[in-house]
Amino acid sequence: MYAEVVDEADVQFARRVDRKALASVTREMSQVSNVRALWALASQWLVIAACFTAVVLVDRWWAWPIAALIIASRQHAMLALMHEAAHYHFLSNRAVGDVVSDFLCAFPLNMTTAGYRHEHMLHHRYVNTPQDPYWAGQMVDSSWHFPRTPLRAAAVFMADALGLYAPNHLKVVLPWTYWGRLVGKANPKISAFEHVRYWLYVAALVTVLVTTGAWLHWLFLWVLPTTTVMMAFFRMRALGEHPIDPNPKGDETRETRDVEGTALENFFVAPLNVNYHLTHHAFPSVPFYNLPVMHKELEKAGMLEDGVNMFDSYLGSTNSIRQYITRELEPSAELAVAAASQQELGQPLHS
Repeated sequence: MYAEVVDEADVQFARRVDRKALASVTREMSQVSNVRALWALASQWLVIAACFTAVVLVDRWWAWPIAALIIASRQHAMLALMHEAAHYHFLSNRAVGDVVSDFLCAFPLNMTTAGYRHEHMLHHRYVNTPQDPYWAGQMVDSSWHFPRTPLRAAAVFMADALGLYAPNHLKVVLPWTYWGRLVGKANPKISAFEHVRYWLYVAALVTVLVTTGAWLHWLFLWVLPTTTVMMAFFRMRALGEHPIDPNPKGDETRETRDVEGTALENFFVAPLNVNYHLTHHAFPSVPFYNLPVMHKELEKAGMLEDGVNMFDSYLGSTNSIRQYITRELEPSAELAVAAASQQELGQPLHS
């Protein structure tokens, strides 16, 4: 079921998305709805507020980890909304979209919309190549090297949940942060307006924490989940988006994936339709709420193939990402992957 390599016919006749044939529906689905976007944003914050309130009202130790788990899932959704702003289709007014994204999505997660946008556009332009910053970062970080045995795979996600890989993740997101761009000179240069709104955000946060005394709530229910549980969700989603292959085959339609996912999986691992990642790459102008429509168009065009660029779930028993990242390679394929890794990186892949 799972494609280890793209065969010769696929290399010669790489299947591409016929965007001209879908131009009409793409234009229709690319219309931005401010109401839908703002409701999506408001609903995340309503859930977060409910979790903080529940911890205070219940006043039991077990309420804290439950609330932190749910908050981490909504932080993940906020990343998805920042991603929408990075593509300039969060709100119809792009400048307002950036401001709203910064204050209510990016800054609370110690990121900046413009910093994230810079690297994300490179990812779209050079996906799965050395010029792709995501691919390049994963190639030199052995924790991203799969397939692994089920036990070793589980160990990676457990390490994420415990924050053991937090330094690795920090290296990835540092160019997206205010301080990473300021001190590390990451692109783009911080604008005067970004400086102003960042420090307004910091002032507002400190004011709230000082007046409410909610320092521990902020630390354990907000800061800690971003460096632990949320990163486990993020890794599973990212592993579902692109295969980690040291030798990309040059066909984005077979090296980017859609995952249907269950309702529970999509709440935690792939919120706001980010599970339709191939669809997003094929139609980057389409907002998240219209991706299911374009996914159906790819299905009708015969572009989706189970086990290659289409999976039913993340953790299920058939045609799942879990099965894919824990599959056993044929001996010849395993040797080929190890040889390619040594050639590219000077180190073996870890299984």
